[in-house]
Amino acid sequence: MDLNSISLQPIQAKTVAILGYGNQGRAQALNLRDSGVNVIVGARTGVGFDLAKKDGFNPASFESAISQSHIVMYLFPDHVIPKVYSETKHFLKKTEAVGFAHGFCYHFGWIEKLESCQYFLVGSKGAGAVLRDAFERGSGLPGVYALGKENKVLETLVQSYAKAIGLASHVLLKTTFQEETECDLFGEQVVLCGGLLELMESAFETLVQAGFNPEMAFLECCYEAKTIIELWMKYGPHGLTEKISPTAFYGGITRGKRIIDEKAKEEIKQLLREIQSGDFAKAWSEEVQTGEKLLKREKARIKNSSLEKTFQDLLQKKVKRTL
Repeated sequence: MDLNSISLQPIQAKTVAILGYGNQGRAQALNLRDSGVNVIVGARTGVGFDLAKKDGFNPASFESAISQSHIVMYLFPDHVIPKVYSETKHFLKKTEAVGFAHGFCYHFGWIEKLESCQYFLVGSKGAGAVLRDAFERGSGLPGVYALGKENKVLETLVQSYAKAIGLASHVLLKTTFQEETECDLFGEQVVLCGGLLELMESAFETLVQAGFNPEMAFLECCYEAKTIIELWMKYGPHGLTEKISPTAFYGGITRGKRIIDEKAKEEIKQLLREIQSGDFAKAWSEEVQTGEKLLKREKARIKNSSLEKTFQDLLQKKVKRTL
């Protein structure tokens, strides 16, 4: 795909309703507005409503925002979308397109697909705050998009939308709702929010329990994870081997496979099977329905952990700009 050929004109000719003004909703609304798109923010009274007003929007009710728009974006967390969608879907009859930032609810059937609507997703490879920051710096982020059904007119519009929020300056991949959803969940669980965070915390705790300085343990096991990933992304897998010491490389290739051994690889495959079968979606639905008790308990544990205390202590030592 020639990203330079994507025009902003298709999306600039439309009015977009951004429902929800959280991390992702705020970033997309601001980026769209800065790209010359007419944006209506739909928000209920609360933090998001107040922030939207502070940012210069005039928040409307969901019904009003939908009725005035050609495109409606549901930019809430996955477990919130079904309720809001159920309450607002009868306003969507004349809507040209309904979009999401992630395919979870669409793919796993958490929402009703209306024949009168065209569905799509546009997802950034980074959180909302990162997307906004990259847009303001003029660099943008890689992104993906998917269509519920093939439609050339809709595809042109979606590509234009992606460019307007800052996703067409590097890589913009066409995918499917299934692929985006399952790969996204897999990446979060195995690497980004599961494997990597568990590995850093376990390594930190091992050094602390062995009597080492917690701040030293944090710098070695957590902070340096950031720097090694930056090197890997800049120079690639082979290039990284030229940027680290021979001692580090030898230690990694001889000891790393003892962490990610055959048993771990089989568990990784099992996680993918649970995602594809819908078992994870079912478990997440049950967690939501029971008041998110596990999430609340784990957040409290992390808040009171030695790892969090060490992080805060280092911030107080004025290393915030490097962390």
